[in-house]
Amino acid sequence: MAPVSVRSLLGTRRFAAVSLLCVVVTALTSATLLSQYVAERMIRHNAELARDFVGSLMKMHRGDEFFVNARNTQGIELLFAELARMPGLGHANVFDTTRRVVWSTNPSAIGQDAGTNHELDGALLGRLEVESELLQASSFIKPEHAFLRNDAVDAVEVYIPVQDAAARVVGVIELYMLPEDLLNDVHEITRWVWAACVLSGLVTYLALVWLVMQADRQIARQQRTIVANESLAAVGDMASAVAHGLRNPLGAIRSSAELMAMGPDRDLAGDIMSEVDRLQSWIARLLAYAQQGGRSLAPVAIDDLLNRVIANHAIRMERQGVRVSCDWPARLPQPQADAPALEQAFDNLMTNALDAMPDGGQLHLTAQEEGRGLLVTVSDTGVGLGKDDLERVFLPFHTTKRTGLGVGLPLARRSVERLGGSLQLQSQPGEGTQARVFLPLVPPTRPLADG
Repeated sequence: MAPVSVRSLLGTRRFAAVSLLCVVVTALTSATLLSQYVAERMIRHNAELARDFVGSLMKMHRGDEFFVNARNTQGIELLFAELARMPGLGHANVFDTTRRVVWSTNPSAIGQDAGTNHELDGALLGRLEVESELLQASSFIKPEHAFLRNDAVDAVEVYIPVQDAAARVVGVIELYMLPEDLLNDVHEITRWVWAACVLSGLVTYLALVWLVMQADRQIARQQRTIVANESLAAVGDMASAVAHGLRNPLGAIRSSAELMAMGPDRDLAGDIMSEVDRLQSWIARLLAYAQQGGRSLAPVAIDDLLNRVIANHAIRMERQGVRVSCDWPARLPQPQADAPALEQAFDNLMTNALDAMPDGGQLHLTAQEEGRGLLVTVSDTGVGLGKDDLERVFLPFHTTKRTGLGVGLPLARRSVERLGGSLQLQSQPGEGTQARVFLPLVPPTRPLADG
């Protein structure tokens, strides 16, 4: 299991690193594209509104005639006086089809050539052209461009083609605008876009990691189940071989020891019979662990069952100086269970508790209704278990006792889980152990699969 766990851990870490890289790239790309799209749509919409406004002024004042006779400036001055009152307008130029400035809010620019200007070239072909730093591909790539920028200072240049009655382009009006409110809105929306993309990316990454960790734990549980099933098959084969190979010889040995007990070697015969009984008990546990399942369920009186288990260990508890106390109501609900298997499970729990208190202690049993089930606890004040042992006590053949076989607790958990219940251990070295057994009052419609 250890190499599988190491590979699983490395695989989980590799997935976490790769998924983090993918999520970061996706979030950055999404934020960049969305912020660019929002900025472009808002700025272009504002430019379209300016174009419509200028178009209305041109029709109202017959501004296209100015380009036919540029010396007739009386009407055009009135037109551009109204144009200059546009909110956010910083500067305006008027070009004719030869790319020469024929009117400008800067008188010194009149008569000059526009030079290299691709946006002007596009407007002379009849297209509305918009130029702004916010529309550049690199403008919103970095988050600090969205989150650390102060009040808007970016300019927006709008090139509006002017057409005559025949829909021919006769000139271009360039508006150099500083729409502060618009640009601040663009930055604000961009910040929200980045925040949403980062947050969604973080949530996606955490969800992916959580799902993978859940899947990894599920796979680990299935691996443990497979190992337990394989161990169970080995136990079954071994138990059958042990039972057939040792029962008859052990019976003969015990019979001989009983005859010896009638003579002077009584003490020696008692030791032999004790060891034979212990071997037979091991064989019985192996067979029970391997062959359990397929039995019918019936109501079980838990208080009577626990009293029987206590009675079975009464002599040992008296010999070890273990005090026992019980706490449960006079009437307890009766869960549907396999009584022999359940009694064997509690017998194993009590045996472990007594093994942990060889020099005496306190054994406390409780039973109470909890939710839709019954909670039974078996607590001792023994030596307790360390963290490593606590994680492995339910693995077949793992034992902390020199004379233990390591199937008692796996058998107990298997018996309880087949009823849809659970068995959990809580322990601290030197402070004792508490076994918590939860039994549903209504078990599954059919017993859970073995293992």
